[in-house]
Amino acid sequence: MKEVAGERRHLRAVARGSAATLAGAVLSTLAGFGLVLVVTRSVTPDTAGRFFAVTAVFLVALAAAGLGTDTGLARFVLRDDRPEAVRALVRTAAVPVLATAVLLALALGLWWPDARALMWALPLAAATDLCLAAVRAHALFRATVLIDRIVRPAVQIAFVAVAILLDLPGAGLAAAWGAAYAVSAVLALGSLRHVVGRGRRGAGAGAARDDAVVGRREYWRFTAPRAIARIAQVGVQRLDIVLVAWLLSPTDAAVYTVATRFVVFGQLANQAVSSVVQPRFTMILATEADDAPALVSRVFGVSTCWSVLLAWPVYLAVAAAPAAYLGWFGTSYTKGEAVVVAVVMAAGMLLAVASGPVDTLLLMTGRSGLSLANTLVALALDVGLCLLLVPRIGIAGAAVAWVIAVVVRCVLAVLQLRADIGLRLPVADLVLAAALPIGCVGVPVALLALVAGLSPIGWLVATAVAGLGYAAVVWRLRTRLAVDVFVTGFRSRRRLAVAA
Repeated sequence: MKEVAGERRHLRAVARGSAATLAGAVLSTLAGFGLVLVVTRSVTPDTAGRFFAVTAVFLVALAAAGLGTDTGLARFVLRDDRPEAVRALVRTAAVPVLATAVLLALALGLWWPDARALMWALPLAAATDLCLAAVRAHALFRATVLIDRIVRPAVQIAFVAVAILLDLPGAGLAAAWGAAYAVSAVLALGSLRHVVGRGRRGAGAGAARDDAVVGRREYWRFTAPRAIARIAQVGVQRLDIVLVAWLLSPTDAAVYTVATRFVVFGQLANQAVSSVVQPRFTMILATEADDAPALVSRVFGVSTCWSVLLAWPVYLAVAAAPAAYLGWFGTSYTKGEAVVVAVVMAAGMLLAVASGPVDTLLLMTGRSGLSLANTLVALALDVGLCLLLVPRIGIAGAAVAWVIAVVVRCVLAVLQLRADIGLRLPVADLVLAAALPIGCVGVPVALLALVAGLSPIGWLVATAVAGLGYAAVVWRLRTRLAVDVFVTGFRSRRRLAVAA
């Protein structure tokens, strides 16, 4: 395949950052999965459902408090990364973010008594996200990996476990979960001060220019639509749990949470790539004027193949033996509806991952308005279909609503990018990347479940064995799928430290 000028340089940079964020994503996902296991096996389904619902509302409020600053900083920091310019940009974002977090915390506490145990943690969580977004905008990812992917999830599971051992009520579990943000806020602020204070330049940034300083009006003109879109995006991800608790019961919300928990495994693998290509797309569009469309398409296509190779095995393993997967959480969570939900969600995520980081690219081309429109359409579909389907077919209705919303949003973004920048994908490579996990993981695990039946432990062993064979096949095709470029991100700790 003919290589576009500069392609391998950008892919290596994406690989190095993706390797670091993927390592953190794996640990974060395991901690999150462990948290759900601890809660579901230690408290009643009703208490678990209330805990999952209140933390879901907290995360929606956190997205609202962020005001889209993660994307705004990613777009503007590399335009002028002088310390004084970055500090001014962070101040521009910080005051509205923290003020919004405080107001939302007060409103949340007044509206929902169950949330009062968490309201104090919202400003701390917003400050953490803001600081890490500013560091990440320099194309530096170590702080996000360590603080947001490793330390905070580990502290959350430890604090919640202690609360359970002390036999604290449901509010105590929520407070313990929120307390981890006090730790992450301190660490994130220290990381931002270190990066800005030493004036380290982001990878690939050009010379700073006086006229590159971003004004408040320009910053918020781009970021404001993203603020609404971010709220809607997290709403699509989390509101289904709240709606199930409201329309059915906290127990049903607990079952639904368990049946959909595996989604985060693939999502974080996908985000490990997406978060790194975000500033990389900005660099390509800003510095590779002649080759930008072809180079963007190639980097987008290769990173999409990587996401498929990383995430699809997880979803296929669950879809192949959903009852065995659900058995990890106890017999209360293995009823028929939960099996249907797991299969529907797995199918939806296969399609979503295969569409690639479309929203990230849409944003980095400056189309935050289109991203907002797409996300609002998805949110309206999700909420509307939940209200229509959940009372009629139970938690399966929430899964169907979520999948339709996510797929529609991805399809809209793909069509818009085709029309706007002529995005073209390497279809043959994507088909190959999809066929490998289907043949090596999905089919063998499904046959074993059909012929012999699988216990939760048997499912884990079968998936691990199939995964080893899958890894061997992928490695044989490493050059064709640019996996050799991805692996370079793991090979040198010195190079990883520079990129992270």
